[in-house]
Order: sequence, then C-alpha cells, then structure tokens
Amino acid sequence: MEEYSVDLLPGQILRWVREDAQRKHPSLWVRGSREYEVAQAAVPRISEDDDVNVVNAAAVLEISPQGKAGGWTLQLRAAGTAELRAPAEGNSYDPDADLNIDTFESEFLNPLHGEVDVTVQVEDAAARNRFEQWLERMIRR
Repeated sequence: MEEYSVDLLPGQILRWVREDAQRKHPSLWVRGSREYEVAQAAVPRISEDDDVNVVNAAAVLEISPQGKAGGWTLQLRAAGTAELRAPAEGNSYDPDADLNIDTFESEFLNPLHGEVDVTVQVEDAAARNRFEQWLERMIRR
C-alpha cells in the first residue's frame, strides 16, 4: 500500500463526486467519518465560571471506485476548531451524525476551519495507473 499527496482542490473533487452521483450508474463510493475532542481552553480566567472548552474536529472523506477495478482511495482530511463552549452549555455537535459531501463542505471546507489535505492510497502499481487514468478523465471534462 502506498500513500501520496495529490495537488487537487478539495472543492473540485467534491464537484466531480456530485456529478458522478447524478449519473444513472454512479461509479464512486463515498464514506465520511469525523471525530471530536474536547479540551479546556488555555485562556485567562477571571473566575471558575469562566471555563471554556475547545472542541476540535477532524474529518475524513474517502472516495473510491465501485467494482473490481478499484485498488485506490482518494482521501480528504480536515482538522480544526469546531467551537468554543462553556462546559455548562453542553455540545452543539453530534458525533454520530452522518458525514456526507454537503456536511463536509459546509463544516470543513471553509477558510476559518483550516486546510484540507488530499492524498490517495493505492494498493499497487496497477491501482496507481487506474487512479491516474480516472484523474485524467475528470480533468478533461
């Protein structure tokens, strides 16, 4: 298994995936996952009631071909601060909520959230070749 960075804009990848989903027979699988970590913020406090938690979020959107001609997975990884909250306020996020393309875009693909890393994992040289052929087709559209 080999993993390497791909110089593609995450927004363009999401457009390609949406176009594929509109086809009569989509050719791509999309899976999303996210994790939240809550930590006490390192900010000056005036009193004990001033505690603030930082909620950090990380997400991965995986895109791979359906069928036997696969062997590659394109991954979009994002991480950043989801929110600052007082512990008594509870959480406004749902760690069990589905992470689909629209949610990934609205929550993680914005300038305030941080960068999105784009990588591809390939099983072997043949899978790398299939990925590069798929990528060429997408770019030529």
